[in-house]
Amino acid sequence: GGAKAAQGPANANLFIYHIPVSWGDAELLGCFQPFGNVLSATVFKDKTTGQSKGFGFVSYDQNQSAANAIAAMNGMQVEGKRLKVEIKKQKAAPY
Repeated sequence: GGAKAAQGPANANLFIYHIPVSWGDAELLGCFQPFGNVLSATVFKDKTTGQSKGFGFVSYDQNQSAANAIAAMNGMQVEGKRLKVEIKKQKAAPY
């Protein structure tokens, strides 16, 4: 089980790639907080080493916030890396 990170409505959840390895959840949150109410900000880490995998999720409570974050942050240069920010695709419902 384990608690699932809070997720917002469809299209309000972002994938962020190329996150600097020095960043943790707090830095990710700080970077994306200006665009709206962040429900969760998570940097993925290697389970054994605790080292950042360089990508993460941010979830907002509304899609306009997510859209604003993409507009501002996608392609943003941070510590020599260019962030890639996109909407986390909903899994297609099986027929």
